[in-house]
Amino acid sequence: MGGPVLYWMSRDQRATDNWALLHAQEQAMRRQVALGVVFCLVPTFLSATDRHYGFMLKGLAETAAQLARNAIPFFMLQGDPGEELPRFMARRKASLLVVDMDPLRIKLDWHRRVVRSADCRVLEVDAHNIVPCRFVSQKEEFSARTIRPKIQRLLPRFLVPIPRLRTHPHAWPDTQVSAPVGDALLQQPGLAPYIGAALPMTAGPKAARAALRRFVSRKLAEYDTARNDPNADGQSDLSPYLHFGQLSAQRVALTVQAAEAPDADKAAFLEELIVRRELADNFCLYNRNYDTPKG
Repeated sequence: MGGPVLYWMSRDQRATDNWALLHAQEQAMRRQVALGVVFCLVPTFLSATDRHYGFMLKGLAETAAQLARNAIPFFMLQGDPGEELPRFMARRKASLLVVDMDPLRIKLDWHRRVVRSADCRVLEVDAHNIVPCRFVSQKEEFSARTIRPKIQRLLPRFLVPIPRLRTHPHAWPDTQVSAPVGDALLQQPGLAPYIGAALPMTAGPKAARAALRRFVSRKLAEYDTARNDPNADGQSDLSPYLHFGQLSAQRVALTVQAAEAPDADKAAFLEELIVRRELADNFCLYNRNYDTPKG
C-alpha cells in the first residue's frame, strides 16, 4: 500500500542515535511518504513496577517532543501489541513497518503475531547492540571468550559515526491528527497509575546524555579499579538509560573511545558495554530456557 512508513519503537526509546528510526526515515524518503513512530504500552510487563513505567513514560514524552520537532508524529497505543499494531497499520495503510530487535520471548511472540497480520513488509533493525546480535553469531555462545573475537572482528564495520535524524519533508497524511507530546502525552487516559511514582534519577534522553558526560569527566579515569569497590561510587550510572533505550550504547562507546582517560580504564568499560552486554543478548536469543535454572 502507498501509505506512510511506521517505526514501532519498543526497546530503543530515543529519537537520536537510533539506527532503526534512521532506516525507517531512509525508507520513507525513498518512497516519498510520511513517517510515524508508534509505541504500544502493555498494562503489565514481566516484573515491571509503576516506577519502571513512570521512568519509561517520562522518557517517551521527551522523545515524542523531539520527534515532533522533526515533523514526525508519535502515537501511543495501549493494549496487546499483537492486536493493536496490525489494526493501526491497517487504518493508516502502512507501506512498511520497522521494528526494534529484542531477544525476549514475549517480544518475539509480539513480532510474530504482527508479521502474520501485516499487509506490508516488516523489517527488524538492531539499534540496541553495536554489532547486531544476529550478525555476530547464528548460535549460542558459551562465554565472553568465544564471542569476543567475533565482535571485535566486526566492530570496525559497525562502530562508526551515527547520522542525524532529519526533519521529515513529507507530512503525515491526516492533517487533523494531533499526536500529544510532552506533558500532554502523560495525561492520556490510562497512564495516571504509572506517572506518579518516581525513581531517584531523572528520566529521558537529555538526562542520559548528561549522565554520560558526568561519567566520562569524573569516573572513567579510575573505572578499572573503582568499579568493583562498593565504597568508591565507581559505577557509570548509565544502566537505566541503556536498559530503556534512552541512550545509545554506540554513542557511549564512541564517547568513551574519544575521551582522555587511561587505556586500561576505557578497555575495562568497553568490555562490559560491548562484549558482556552483547553476550547477554546472544544468550536470550538462542537459549530457550534463558529465564529458568535449566538455561
